[in-house]
Amino acid sequence: MEHSNHLSKTEEIERLRSAYQLLAEREQNLRVLHSFALNLLQQHTLQDVVWAIVKHAIAKLGFFDCVIYLLDEQKQILVQAAAHGPKNPHEMDIANPIIIPLGRGIVGSVAETRVPEIISDTSQDSRYILDDDFRYSEITVPILDGDRLIGIIDSEHPEKNFFTQQHLELLQTIAAMAVTKILHAQAVERLRAHQRGLEERIEEQTRDLKEHIVELRKSNQDLEGFAYAASHDLAEPLRTISSFLQLIQRKEKGLSGDSLEYMDFAIAGVHRLRRLLDGLLIYARVGQKPIEQNILDLNSTMLTVQSNLSQLIKEKKATIQYDRLPNIPGDESSLIQLFQNLITNAIKFHHKERPPSITITHLAQETHHQFSFQDNGIGMEEIFFEKAFKLFGRLHTIQEYKGSGLGLALCKRVVENHGGEIWLDSQIGIGTTVHFTLQKSTNQVPK
Repeated sequence: MEHSNHLSKTEEIERLRSAYQLLAEREQNLRVLHSFALNLLQQHTLQDVVWAIVKHAIAKLGFFDCVIYLLDEQKQILVQAAAHGPKNPHEMDIANPIIIPLGRGIVGSVAETRVPEIISDTSQDSRYILDDDFRYSEITVPILDGDRLIGIIDSEHPEKNFFTQQHLELLQTIAAMAVTKILHAQAVERLRAHQRGLEERIEEQTRDLKEHIVELRKSNQDLEGFAYAASHDLAEPLRTISSFLQLIQRKEKGLSGDSLEYMDFAIAGVHRLRRLLDGLLIYARVGQKPIEQNILDLNSTMLTVQSNLSQLIKEKKATIQYDRLPNIPGDESSLIQLFQNLITNAIKFHHKERPPSITITHLAQETHHQFSFQDNGIGMEEIFFEKAFKLFGRLHTIQEYKGSGLGLALCKRVVENHGGEIWLDSQIGIGTTVHFTLQKSTNQVPK
């Protein structure tokens, strides 16, 4: 009887000792999980998160080894991202990461099924893959986002029957704690990779654009130089041709009526080509000439323009109205050319049933003045708006309206050289309004 009571007390002591040891282990595990949770909050990159799992959770739980695999969804493989123990010979340095296809080995099998496993004796499991030393126990837990596989936590131990249900619950808890951080870190990495790609593409496109701009400027300079040289060098031969044709007309009395008519056509063609070359010469000079940023009183500019065009204005009975115009920085001769071309165009394309009337207005904006030259002429259709500003962009035959077709092209060039834009509105039979902007002056002092 006494012997039975003694055994009972011994068993009870042993049971209490085991219970206390279990409680102590669980308390230690809770401390590790708590410490891991606090450390995890401080991690932001994917590398930091996976290494926090092995260094601040698995290692402190006393596991012999552990490998964290992350899923490459595109290739459908698991790639070693971090390790604790023999499979990490160098601190946070995975020189040749282990790669496991889905379905291969115990790790690949768990990745396919999404079901955690404890293998008590790997020698009896045909799926076991020996990659260094043989280890009898293995525990494998999937890292899941719902049903979506993110990665695997895998650990091995040299003893049989080492891993318990408590170990499984611990690893599942760690996986659940880490999954949100892993997903966030992966999203940030994808975003940064996308951003780097965008920056590289933008840098490449910017570099290409700069090269194209340089090439375009050089091409424009070459074209301007050619236009200047061609128009200048051809002027003298044209004068010679015109002079000899007129001399033949005067001296050859026996020319037939048809011959004289053909001679008139030839002389008229030479004069027309001369006007075109003169216009091209002016156009080329505008491109080559540097802008002199003097402060100009546009009211004085208008007086000069009206004086230059006085004969045309009087002949066509044109009226020009404008309020007081502002002072702006610009090149005087270029702006005189601009205003003169716009007024000449408005008078040239006047309506046959009424004398030309031109109204000039301006609106002060934050950095620019917007000007509008409105006439009551013949107008044009919207499909011709863009063509009107092109070099030699004639909308009418030479018989209908004389000119080189350079007027608005020259205006566009002057405006753009002064940092502005030009456009127009028009209605057939009612008239046309040309709008353009010129930069404002920071110091409104008349020249």
